[in-house]
Amino acid sequence: MRRPEYRFDRLYDGPEFIGLVLNWESELFIYVEHLCILPAKRGLGYGQRALRLLSERGKQVILEIDPPVDDISIRRRKFYEHAGFRANSYAHVHPPYHTGYDGHELVVMSFPRELTPEEYESFFQFLCETVMRE
Repeated sequence: MRRPEYRFDRLYDGPEFIGLVLNWESELFIYVEHLCILPAKRGLGYGQRALRLLSERGKQVILEIDPPVDDISIRRRKFYEHAGFRANSYAHVHPPYHTGYDGHELVVMSFPRELTPEEYESFFQFLCETVMRE
């Protein structure tokens, strides 16, 4: 949390706590590491609004999801597609968080458009060298 690129944003509707957005910001894009809306507040548009606020920073917004193979992962992909995100076709393996473990395959999604190969490479380099540095 001491890293200048890292943002830990709390979401409120007036005084009411709604959820969190944890994200990393580079010069070129915003990487959403985690979006969490309280279960009682889901389906009310708060997640869509949080993503829209991030996109208003004028940068490409990037996130990762599990491959859509079960009900939850399929709903999650539809949620992001409804927000305007596009699945990218890059074979993407998120680096492991701990030494001795393997990375895991994820789907990269981006808004407002798909990433170019150069943008994907920049994102992956940022993920490896900045996000996963410690």
